[in-house]
Amino acid sequence: MCSGAERGAPTPGPDPPPSLERSLQWTLGLLAVAVLLALTVAVLAIVWQGVGHFVASRLAHDAEALVAAFDPHRGVVASPLSPVYNQPFSGHYYWIQLADGRRLRSRSWWDHPVASVTLAPGMVDLRFGLGPRRQPLLFRRAGYEKRGLAFTLVVAEDIAPLWEALWRLLQVGGGLSLGGVLVLLAAQRWLLRRGFAQVAAVRADLRRLDAGEIESLREQVPAEVWPLVRELNQFIDAWRNHLERSRQALGNLAHALKSPLNLLLLQAAETGNDSAAEPVQRMRDRIDRELRRARLAGEGSPPGRRFRPRTALAELASGLKVLFGDKELSIDIEIDAPEYLPLDEEDMLELLGNLAENAAQWARRRVCLRLSWDQSLRLAVEDDGPGVAPTDAEVLTRRGTRLDEARPGHGLGLAIVREIVEVHGGQLRFGRSARLGGLAVEVDIGGHRAGRG
Repeated sequence: MCSGAERGAPTPGPDPPPSLERSLQWTLGLLAVAVLLALTVAVLAIVWQGVGHFVASRLAHDAEALVAAFDPHRGVVASPLSPVYNQPFSGHYYWIQLADGRRLRSRSWWDHPVASVTLAPGMVDLRFGLGPRRQPLLFRRAGYEKRGLAFTLVVAEDIAPLWEALWRLLQVGGGLSLGGVLVLLAAQRWLLRRGFAQVAAVRADLRRLDAGEIESLREQVPAEVWPLVRELNQFIDAWRNHLERSRQALGNLAHALKSPLNLLLLQAAETGNDSAAEPVQRMRDRIDRELRRARLAGEGSPPGRRFRPRTALAELASGLKVLFGDKELSIDIEIDAPEYLPLDEEDMLELLGNLAENAAQWARRRVCLRLSWDQSLRLAVEDDGPGVAPTDAEVLTRRGTRLDEARPGHGLGLAIVREIVEVHGGQLRFGRSARLGGLAVEVDIGGHRAGRG
């Protein structure tokens, strides 16, 4: 086998665009978290407000009972009250402040000092504060007037159990919210994957189209994608028809121009007018060259006609062995490439055909064909023939030029190769084969899309 082809460092491609699926997952996930947090806060606020109203209502009832039992002239609570007000630090407290500065407080408050509070009759307010044991309390303070004497009544209740209940509610609610978020994210992910799976068929068709396996996209797709798929199919059909019409028109133009030029050449030959024949021949060569360049597809070739290197090289080797059967050629083939390459099939077949035929024509017994792909095509054709000097390499690509006029041939093959390489924006190099000793031709052609197997 021939030596392995050198592989250049892969050219880093552009960063992939952001994933629509991932963007939707993040957006919907954050939205779900925000909604559940807002609901949790709203529920806690409603519960807190409801419980606060309930406690305030109970304090108001106790205050009315205390006002009814209080004798402002004697400064005592005459009627018996709930035992909770007599139990030290029970969590239920009151004190009464008279206008003359005297204070009367519940036994439950013990000997903890109380703040001086004076409110006008009819005034009521609620506020939070700390109790004798630094526990949270809800205070109801109100001003009253009884039997011509004004006083302020403060009733308080320990709300620590309420805080604990709310904290437990927050923990349970937070846990349920977190579980709900996880369930929603899982359901959302499943729904998005299911929805995007319907679009995966379009992506698979695009890959097959790029590989040349199909000529159009299937239109059995979701309604949201169908207009885009249909527009793509119409564009592909129009592109393919335009290219075919252009090639046909160029062929007709070539035929129309060659006939009068041939007639002029014939007349010049009959009259012996060499001065007229030379410019006509140059015109004919120029027309041939430009029409061939225009017929080359290059990177503008339509999808669905991709180059298959393994099939092409196998068929080419078989044809060369038959064509040059008298030499009993040994043709070595090395391929490191996907099954399909994003290059026009006709251009590549003509490129390979000319290079391989030229090598087989000059080879003694061996020809080596190497083809590799790494975001670009690298092709090397070597033979064990006489080779060429470096100074003669450039001459080989001039149309109609041959270094050995004794050999049959028209001298157009390598000129056509150069035209194809130039159309594809590639590079063509000549040298001596280090392994076989003959001519080595190397071609580099960049791919506009990565090949897919």
